[in-house]
Amino acid sequence: MQVVINNFAADLMPVEPSLPFLDYTSWDESTKARDSEFGDYQTWRYEMDDDEASSSTRRIRMVFLNGLAVPTGATHRSFDIGRFWRIGSLLAEQALASHFSQRGFMVEQSHFENVALRPYRMSPDDAIELATGISFLVQRPFREEAYRFAVAFRWVVQAHFKESLANPALAGIALGMPVLYRPIGATISRDLSPFHNRFIGRIRSVERDGTATVLCKDDQHRVISLQDLRLEASPAVIKQYESKVRGRSGTSAVVREIQRLNLSLTRDNRRSVTVLRDRLMAIRELLQESGSSTDQLVVPLKSFESGSLAVSLSPMEATLGSSW
Repeated sequence: MQVVINNFAADLMPVEPSLPFLDYTSWDESTKARDSEFGDYQTWRYEMDDDEASSSTRRIRMVFLNGLAVPTGATHRSFDIGRFWRIGSLLAEQALASHFSQRGFMVEQSHFENVALRPYRMSPDDAIELATGISFLVQRPFREEAYRFAVAFRWVVQAHFKESLANPALAGIALGMPVLYRPIGATISRDLSPFHNRFIGRIRSVERDGTATVLCKDDQHRVISLQDLRLEASPAVIKQYESKVRGRSGTSAVVREIQRLNLSLTRDNRRSVTVLRDRLMAIRELLQESGSSTDQLVVPLKSFESGSLAVSLSPMEATLGSSW
């Protein structure tokens, strides 16, 4: 049985991009250089095998995928994305991120996925922002097809509180609640950088000096400015907010709108029986809208190597075995 899935075939050109690199004697040395000198670059590292390293003691290679300028002292060489498939997937993800950013989407990138969102202007509550869009992750699913990649797209709906916990009404319901770390300033301590724009933990206390004690997800207690913390807009938190701050009871209008936007509810508030198909259709419409063709999305690479990524707008199919 053939089943349509939310993966779309993608081809990257060239298949042997020429990229700059620097070699290091250890992972620690390369990590220190990456963090201190190349924080504004996108890099990927690997350990060379005996044939590639030859007699050199510098066996850790840092490949620079993009940045403002080629690093001083870097050497160029071609990297076969059939062998170094992770370079191919990173180049593809950065090309898509740049494409959506140029079209007005808010793009967030992490080790787990990339998200491109745009605001939804009709939120039922002006204190809660809603946004719709897609997440995407590029992989090489089959070793036998070394140069064929697949982009997994997922339909995404997000809600965010507009104001931080510096708002007394929000701080008043924050005890025990999950929060996001969204700092106002540009400088972030290394201790807090892994939590930037992400869930950081739960509020343990709110202090009069404008700070809160947070039990972070690494089991550490940290004192953080209320201005840098926002309630996580989960359905449970939204309902608490509507009840305690807005004085509303019954069905949450915001949660209902989120369910409609993520296509799990129809406009007449019935459970959708075609939710997966509808989300796939929404993904395709968004991709077609942001491109110049109804058959494929072609975007330029954002890299030291010029090239392009072509994504088919026809979803891939999977074959289920007889046990299904």
